[in-house]
Amino acid sequence: MIEMKRSDMKSDLFFRLFVRSCKIVSQTNKLFKTMDSKEKVLAAMKSAGKPLRSGEIAELTGLDKKEVDKAMKLLKDEALIVSPIRCLWEPK
Repeated sequence: MIEMKRSDMKSDLFFRLFVRSCKIVSQTNKLFKTMDSKEKVLAAMKSAGKPLRSGEIAELTGLDKKEVDKAMKLLKDEALIVSPIRCLWEPK
């Protein structure tokens, strides 16, 4: 077993805590980014007044299509949007 000095153990503990807190901040930032995207997608769908494809929503919002798809999946899971026709979506 490797012997560690008390100061090394403290440094190692602080480093692990720092890394863990960085991961939490990163996950939180991703969550807020997704929430913003979700709100933008829903607002664009409501303002359009007609069913839209994800590509059209991406153009209206200025978001990347992959980001729109992620936001739409969350909106579908929350039952906030429906698909009246295949590949077209509108707010519920």
